Amino acid sequence: MRILQILYYYEPYTSGLTIYAARLAKELAARGHDVSVLSSRHDRSLPREETTPEGIQIRRLPVAASLDRAVIVPTLIPTAIAMMRTVDVVHLHLPLAEAAVLVALGRPMGKRVIVTHHADLVLEGSFLSRVAATAARWSAVGGGKLANVFVTNTASRARVSPVAKYMHRNLRIIPPPIVVESVSGSAGDDFRRDFTLGAPVVGYVGRYASEKGIDVLLQTIPNVRKRFPNVTFALAGSRFDPRDGSELRGPWTSWLETYVESIRQLDYLSDADLARFYAACDVLVLPSVDWTESFGMVQIEAMLRGTPVVASDLPGVADPVTKTGYGLLARPGDVSDLAAKITQVLDHPDRYRPDPQAVSRYYSLGATADAYERVYRGEPEPRS
Repeated sequence: MRILQILYYYEPYTSGLTIYAARLAKELAARGHDVSVLSSRHDRSLPREETTPEGIQIRRLPVAASLDRAVIVPTLIPTAIAMMRTVDVVHLHLPLAEAAVLVALGRPMGKRVIVTHHADLVLEGSFLSRVAATAARWSAVGGGKLANVFVTNTASRARVSPVAKYMHRNLRIIPPPIVVESVSGSAGDDFRRDFTLGAPVVGYVGRYASEKGIDVLLQTIPNVRKRFPNVTFALAGSRFDPRDGSELRGPWTSWLETYVESIRQLDYLSDADLARFYAACDVLVLPSVDWTESFGMVQIEAMLRGTPVVASDLPGVADPVTKTGYGLLARPGDVSDLAAKITQVLDHPDRYRPDPQAVSRYYSLGATADAYERVYRGEPEPRS
């Protein structure tokens, strides 16, 4: 099949959405599909067009303006129309303000149009930003209803999303594509030595953003240190804005300074080092505080390396722990509860230690790609 993916950001920009889209694109290309990507040229140093080693054709369009994480790309719709003529499947990744227009154009062209809803766009600040977020939300609702299939990660998230809750006829639940590299039995110990981490290790993987709850996690340090004086809170993720290279600052900044002796900021890690990092952690924490957080693939990646999880009890985010039992849930934004749950997992490692084989039965790249191929072909959802 000839498949066109359309989204605002693509590699090398790093976010849960871009990781999802890139993993899916590479797997589909490996299966023999002709995959192309239409995205923004958020970084002017990136080439306008390129073909990746996997054979994926990427086209990037100039950005006229940015509104927080959203971008204004005036040539997106006309370029998409031209590219849609040559493909079988058009796959939109939301949030995407142009979704309704693109779906409305694609369906009459005889294309199978799929919409994957990753997150609900919330733009704070100016009046213009709020208007843009509202327009994007209703475009997502309209585009989702018109699409052949509307995909989201979990049923629990679909029930509360201001976009997904309107989808009934065409809603399909497909877990995200999970990939984590294999590591040796000594990988965790080697990583701790290489990065001089104390023990135990409380890990975090993700962007430095307010909705991620990093400040809440760091405020648990005094309580966790009472039980584990040498604990290290290790943060993996870039501290710099990928759009302009500036250092990201927020409610976490002061806590990084206050508890500097217990914190290691590891910045961006390669896929190989990230797998070793998961193995080095005694617990991975996803402390998200915002309802817009939809899943958190890092939870599954950690479980596949044998590391239990403490996650916020939010729709979608709670699903991996609820489904597998390999960790605990904490009340979002509650420092005391989060500290207690972290300490409980550290105190009882055998009770919460994951079985990677059991986890892979629920979540894998292959299963996700299989599900999308069925969606692309228009096949019904298999009975469980």
